[in-house]
This record gives sequence, C-alpha cells and structure tokens, in this order.
Amino acid sequence: MAKKIGYARVSTRDQKLDMQMEALGKFGCTEIYKEKQSGKERERVQLKRALAKLKPGDSFIVFKLDRLGRTTRQLLELIEDLQKREIVFISLQDSIDTSTSMGKFIFTVMSAFAEMEADLIRERTIAGIKSARLKGNIGGRPKLSKEKIGLALELYQEKSLTVKEISRQCGVAESTLYKYARRHNIKRNSR
Repeated sequence: MAKKIGYARVSTRDQKLDMQMEALGKFGCTEIYKEKQSGKERERVQLKRALAKLKPGDSFIVFKLDRLGRTTRQLLELIEDLQKREIVFISLQDSIDTSTSMGKFIFTVMSAFAEMEADLIRERTIAGIKSARLKGNIGGRPKLSKEKIGLALELYQEKSLTVKEISRQCGVAESTLYKYARRHNIKRNSR
C-alpha cells in the first residue's frame, strides 16, 4: 500500500514545527520526518532518511517548497529524482502535486526557469571574463617572481626561519613554498 511520508523543517532551533506537523498530519501522512536546522547545512539527516524510506507509488509531502531546499536547482534535482523513482511529490502550500497534470505543468515551468537562470548566469560570467580580458585583466593570482621563490626556497633550505616566517616575509603561501620545495627536491638542512 502506498504511503504518505511528510517532511517538516525549520531554519533555527527556536522555531516551532507545529503548524507544518498539523498540516502534514491532516493530509494523512503516516510518517513525518522533522528537521531543525538551516537550509544551508547540507547534511539534512532526516531528509535523507525520509527519501530512503520512499518506494515507488509513495507520496513525499512538504508543507511548503522552501522547506525542502535553498536553490531552484536543488529543488528540481530532488523532484526529478522522485519522479524517476515513481514517487509523487506534493507541496501543500504551493499547490504542487506531481500526480496531476497541473502539478506536472508547474514543475515543467519551474524547470524551464531554472535552466534559463543557469544560462543567464553562464552568459553573464562569460561576458564578464571577456570584458576583463579586453581591459588586460587575465584573472587568477599574479605569478610569483623567480626572485621571490628563489629567496623563499633559500631560506627554507637554510632552516633559519620557520615556514610561517618565510611565508610572511617573502609573500609566498606556505602551501606554495612546500609545493616548490617538493618540485625542486629541496630538503631543509639541519642547523
């Protein structure tokens, strides 16, 4: 028999789940997974448990779409995954039900907007990079001079200063110093 599994989430520990729980219960959810944390936090344990519990023919219900994910892309990927697994997605406040023609239509429109948003971001990024290059800005960090690297490696080999001090004095990141030392097979001399 198909199950109705609900998911409720609040952004902070101070907020209450009562309203979501009541709505999901009235809708007939037999199991409700509760989460109290920010949408920014990627480790949503209860969401993962709820999704793992779902079988083909089941329904996954949320009170409101924004309880599920931060970005449109994130939401769409999750809903697409549910559809592939033959699981109905329902958002009570947003009137989305992927078992209906209208729900599928709304989802399709959302997908189109998300794709358009991604394309616009990509176009703006490419245009920005081209514009910067025309102005002579290549991007990335400026190359370190051979003199700086040479001095840093010399100090590294002498072991007169700590790596942190060499880094600060020469303006070379510690990781970069180690990388160049390995690349040139330079070991630190003992004092």
